Amino acid sequence: ATAPVGNGPFRFVRRDAGRRWVFERVAEFPEALGGAARIRRLVIAVVDEATTKFAGLASGDLHVAGISPAMADLVRRDPALRVVDYPVTFSTLLVFNAARPPFDDVRLRRAVDALIDRQRVIDVALSGFGVPADGAVPASHPWHQVAPRPGPAEADSLLDAAGWIRDASGVRRRGDTRLRFTLLSVGSGDNAVEQLIQADLREHGIEVEIRQLELGAFLATARQSPRTFDALYTGVSGDLSLSHLASMFEGRLAGGALDYAGFHRPALDSLFQATRAAHSAADQAAAWRAVQTALAGETPVSWIYHARGVQGITRRLEAVRMDLRGEMATVREWWLRPASGS
Repeated sequence: ATAPVGNGPFRFVRRDAGRRWVFERVAEFPEALGGAARIRRLVIAVVDEATTKFAGLASGDLHVAGISPAMADLVRRDPALRVVDYPVTFSTLLVFNAARPPFDDVRLRRAVDALIDRQRVIDVALSGFGVPADGAVPASHPWHQVAPRPGPAEADSLLDAAGWIRDASGVRRRGDTRLRFTLLSVGSGDNAVEQLIQADLREHGIEVEIRQLELGAFLATARQSPRTFDALYTGVSGDLSLSHLASMFEGRLAGGALDYAGFHRPALDSLFQATRAAHSAADQAAAWRAVQTALAGETPVSWIYHARGVQGITRRLEAVRMDLRGEMATVREWWLRPASGS
């Protein structure tokens, strides 16, 4: 877009393709809608490289920038900067192919879900910036439903009951077949989360082979019919209405962009229908909690963590609050203290 229709308390000035968007304050913005913004000019710069973002923050060329969790300590060491973290509607998950062995057995799905040390994943791979997922919806959401999962001992019992018994070497077998599966993911960075999952499951006799694909091949494999993968690790952007859960599991939306699992059941469809038919806030909350309970029972996916956004911000920038609404929900209130000596 080069001529946006409206920008709230800011007026669009220009766009330099691939470089920046420039906006100016609308001085006459109605008080009834919040009034004029405190900052006169807003420039949104396009910066992709993490090191370039940090350099811009350190030099003062950038006043706020999204940073990777690994960069947070570096930002904190600069007395002119601070780190802000906040909930975002993005979650990561292990998707099981419930249409083929071994994950056609819900006991296997529930056991694997229970054996992942989510706090370790967050501490090691995300420098602490995340929330362990106890289900599909983060605890910060008003419709969150606690979904108790088995402990490690119970998970081992589920595997035993399914016929997967440890041999003398500790590997689980059923007859002559070893309990093993291939985990697909997009090849980027060091794939630390996948390796931590692999280590957790190895401790309980499950062998995991990690196979990294480039994004196009990953999406093609994830969405082909019939599905041939065992399991895959991916992320999903959600929304406050939880409609992304319907996109993932409701039968009428099968084949859509978020239908990774291909897991659709009439009982789930009825529950999703109830979320749309609810006539009160209480009924809607109850309907969505019922969806979460059903998903926890079937475990078509294993939710790993709910992400947190991480931003580096100059200490001169005041009144910055970020939450589930996004990074710029309160931009009208931001203001910049004069630089020292000016």
